[in-house]
Amino acid sequence: MNIKKLLRQIGKFLLVSGTGWIMDFSFYLLLIIKLNFPVGYANFISGLPALTFVFLVSTRKIFKNNTEGLSLRRKYVIYFVYQMILIAIVSSVGQLLYAIVSATNLNNIMIIKANLKILVKLLITPITMILNFCVMKILSEKL
Repeated sequence: MNIKKLLRQIGKFLLVSGTGWIMDFSFYLLLIIKLNFPVGYANFISGLPALTFVFLVSTRKIFKNNTEGLSLRRKYVIYFVYQMILIAIVSSVGQLLYAIVSATNLNNIMIIKANLKILVKLLITPITMILNFCVMKILSEKL
């Protein structure tokens, strides 16, 4: 594979994922601040619209879609199921991190205490972005 092509894809994916993340994060903030949802539930719900956006834009604008493999609809179903599993796992990890930090002395630091739900979201985001790039690339170009 051409390294320049890969770097372009990564850059474009970061832009599209970043836009999806802003959607996700905005909805997440609404859920935790205005509606007082627990971290895990808020993360799970806020990710749903963003994952559809990222899939649709990525398969049309970033990755070369393998038309000889699975249909785009089937790829979306696979991506959706993958995302549900990933979001469930990451949301559980986020809820666990929140509980752990809440029970430690770190929670006595005012900036952490005031922003812990937001900090948890920021900590789990890079993990999902890396995994999503790999899955989208395989799903679009290989399957």
